[in-house]
This record gives sequence, structure tokens and C-alpha cells, in this order.
Amino acid sequence: MDREELQAIFEKIQTGVVIIDPSTHTILDINPIAVSLIGRRKDEIVGQVCHQFICPAERGKCPITDLKQVIDNSERVIIAGDGTRIPILKTATRARVGEREVLIESFIDIRDRKVAEDRRCALIGYIGEIVMRIRQPLVIVQQNLADLAEKTLNGQGNDDEVRAGLLLEAARIRQIAGNLAEVERAIAEEREDIPAAYREFLKGQ
Repeated sequence: MDREELQAIFEKIQTGVVIIDPSTHTILDINPIAVSLIGRRKDEIVGQVCHQFICPAERGKCPITDLKQVIDNSERVIIAGDGTRIPILKTATRARVGEREVLIESFIDIRDRKVAEDRRCALIGYIGEIVMRIRQPLVIVQQNLADLAEKTLNGQGNDDEVRAGLLLEAARIRQIAGNLAEVERAIAEEREDIPAAYREFLKGQ
């Protein structure tokens, strides 16, 4: 396979690839996907120090040249042309191109994955708050029903009082069930707040 064929493959790889001089950390070449992620023209990137665009926090502590790792496969960031920090999953290793030793870094954009992870964490927190908030009214219903049962067992209170107490707790349970249905809808719609009606119900407890 000649140089032109290798260059054609390099240009068509659907992963960002950057070739770097390990002694100066200047960018020797970059493929179109990486150029697109960085958001600058290729001639603005090639010849520049890689830390201007990739993993700026690693200046002076490159995993390959400074920390002597054979390969690096971890989450890093790219600084786009507009200053946006783009999370990436990067792999870097040493290689030889002809007589020259280089660093080859490849990376993929993981913004969608990070958004999904953030939404998952938010949903877990949302459900945790729901569980915490629903426990209180259920405990109140449980205690009130237990009190009614004890009064009935001891012959305390008349039928009207017991009936009124049972109707009140039945109304509470209906309210809790209705608010759980609203919570279910909120989760399905990926809302990020406890439904207002449920907050009002809890305030009245």
C-alpha cells in the first residue's frame, strides 16, 4: 500500500485522528473528522501545539511522553474554535511513520453519551426525591388507620367518627395515587422538577 492509499484511508476514517511530533507536541497532520470537531481550518491547526486544541490540562504531563504510558484510553476534552469544551474518548500511542516516530491520537465525540449520563443521574435523583417525599404522607395514612383500628378495637369513638376517619384516609390515598400518576407522566416527559400539585399536597400534610 503506497502513501497515497494510506492518506486516502486517513482522510476517510470516521474517527478523529491527529498525528503529533512527540518532542515538540506540534500537530503534523489531522484528518477531516478531527478538523470538524475542532472547528478551525486545517491550516490553522497543523503546526500548532496540540494542547491548544486537545487536552489543555495535560500541558507538561502528556500521558505518553511525560508519564511514559504506552497507551492512553480515557476521557479528555477538545477546545473547539468557539471555545466550547467537547468531551471525547481518546486513545494515544507511539508509532513510526517511515523513519519518524510520532504520536497518533484518535478520538470520538462523546457529547451524546455525556448528555445521556447526566439525564440518567438527574432521573435517579428525581426518583430518590419522589421516594423521600411520598414516604411522609404514606406514614401519616398508616398511622391514622392504625389509630382508627385501635379505637374500634377498644370501643372508642362512634360509627360516624370511624366512618369519617376512613373516608378521610381514603381521600388521602386517592390523592397520593393521583400524584403518583402525575409523577409517572413527569418521568415519561423527562421533566426535571417535582409536579407542582404534588408539592402543594405535601405542604398540606
